Amino acid sequence: MYIGIIGHFGGKESFNDGQTVKTMNIYNGLLNSGISTIDKIDTYYIKRNPIKFLFIFIKSFFRDKKYIVLLSINGRRLLFPILFLLSKCGKDIYHYAIGGRLANEVEKYPSWKRYVSSFKGNWMESHELEEKLQSLGVENAIYLPNFKKLNVLEEKDLDKDYIPPFQFCIFSRVMKEKGVSDAINAVNKINSKYGKQIVTLDIYGPVEDDYKEELFSLIESSQKNCKYCGIIDSSKSVEALKSYFALLFPTHWKHEGIPGTIIDAFSAGIPVIARKWQYCTEMISNGKNGYYYDFDKPELLIDVMEYAIVHANETMEMKRNCLKKAVEYSENHVMKQIKREMEI
Repeated sequence: MYIGIIGHFGGKESFNDGQTVKTMNIYNGLLNSGISTIDKIDTYYIKRNPIKFLFIFIKSFFRDKKYIVLLSINGRRLLFPILFLLSKCGKDIYHYAIGGRLANEVEKYPSWKRYVSSFKGNWMESHELEEKLQSLGVENAIYLPNFKKLNVLEEKDLDKDYIPPFQFCIFSRVMKEKGVSDAINAVNKINSKYGKQIVTLDIYGPVEDDYKEELFSLIESSQKNCKYCGIIDSSKSVEALKSYFALLFPTHWKHEGIPGTIIDAFSAGIPVIARKWQYCTEMISNGKNGYYYDFDKPELLIDVMEYAIVHANETMEMKRNCLKKAVEYSENHVMKQIKREMEI
């Protein structure tokens, strides 16, 4: 039996955004669990080569019985009506939602309730999103966490103590909307307050073109408090992050889903300091595996970072809890649930 995966594989290019990474994680997860009969229906080609996309899609119709679908908002607008028709033709559609806005979209577009209700399942990264969809009458919404194939650090390899300066990091797409400028400014203000370099910031990830000038200007003026460290393959994130004091996640997007960068941090045994986005508390337990602060008060990032370094022993004790939480987002754990749901 062939399974079709409809999602953004990126053609022959390399992408590090959450949608592409999640699509590749599903594909590789199925391969790693022994399923090799998989068709890639790459939404990358919808705009760049629509004829190629149409050919691949039609070919899959005659071969695939089951589909896993991972779509952005634009992909949902375009393909949901087609997937609805496929479901009526006897295809099993499993929609693995990208981001955290599906419930809002179902409310906004009444026809979408009929579309998603026709699928075999709608897999939600968040319990809250699952419950919201069910309250809207989408009874086939179930919780299925985001995941990554990572070698979770062993407890014996955790750092036992930490010597200043306290090293913070960001590991995501590098853009203003991810709060990168906020983090750089916070580091500068803390060091200015103490009159010495007590905290530093290393930034990893692909830089958005329209943010490059601002980013490197801020870094240059930070007096070596902050530096850009390039792109690290997500499979090597644990090794890259394990020695940091904490990861910063000061996002400007309140409707983030379950960010992969936090899975990376927990797998490396480092706590997270996050702006409290909508689903934050499903990942971060305040004072246990990280800290969060009011989304509407972004200036509190400085206060929370200061608290973390003043209470460094408490922060270091969180590392074991991070490793325990990481297991919930492991490939093995989630793939068992996927195979059970799909009866494969």
